[in-house]
Amino acid sequence: MDKESAPSVDESLKSGILWGIVDQYVRHGLIDLEILTDEEVVNTALLDFLRYTDAKVAAIESQTTWSDDDVHVVTDHCDDLLKKAVGAMHADEHWFAILFYATWLEHWVNNVLMNLSVRSGAPEGVAVALVRSCSFHVKIKDVWTSLGATPLEKSQIHVMTDLMEFRNGFVHYKWQSRSVSDKEAYDRRVEEVAVSAQNLVTTLEKLEDQLLFSGRRKALRAQLGLNE
Repeated sequence: MDKESAPSVDESLKSGILWGIVDQYVRHGLIDLEILTDEEVVNTALLDFLRYTDAKVAAIESQTTWSDDDVHVVTDHCDDLLKKAVGAMHADEHWFAILFYATWLEHWVNNVLMNLSVRSGAPEGVAVALVRSCSFHVKIKDVWTSLGATPLEKSQIHVMTDLMEFRNGFVHYKWQSRSVSDKEAYDRRVEEVAVSAQNLVTTLEKLEDQLLFSGRRKALRAQLGLNE
């Protein structure tokens, strides 16, 4: 892409903000994907958001004032976590890759469960309480299916469980000794877990696209000039 065709920082920022609005509308089930085209989905979400924010703003003595019920924002760390994980993999720092992939996984699971909970009609506070109160193992099995999602495959659960166990072993390090003869095999196992986590990300992102975006996430982002 040449300099003239490359989007400016300001354009990328604006597109990213607009996508954040569309993303949340779709995730929370506020848009009917079955009857709207990609363009209509984007326009409907943005217009509804603008109507909502207009209702919360008042001009007092030429100053714009927000109501107490302000627009809320949420910070998404997932992309940054994946960048850190990929960087660690390139540097053969597999323990740090595991740390970042596992943290990404927990963020991802909580986000999907929050979205499904809100879609089911649960208030956001109830959804937050749900993901806070359950163990990771319960989330990816009982809670996942109770919210109407197709059960995760056994192979996926196995990779997730290994990843979280190795992450926990690293975070809560016990300084346990290991024989020199076992170290090479153990290091290979650590690398295997990191590589499996890397592959898991691709699988789960596709699953999320189907589950929440009906496979249209890429097309919807393209409406705003964003690439995957």
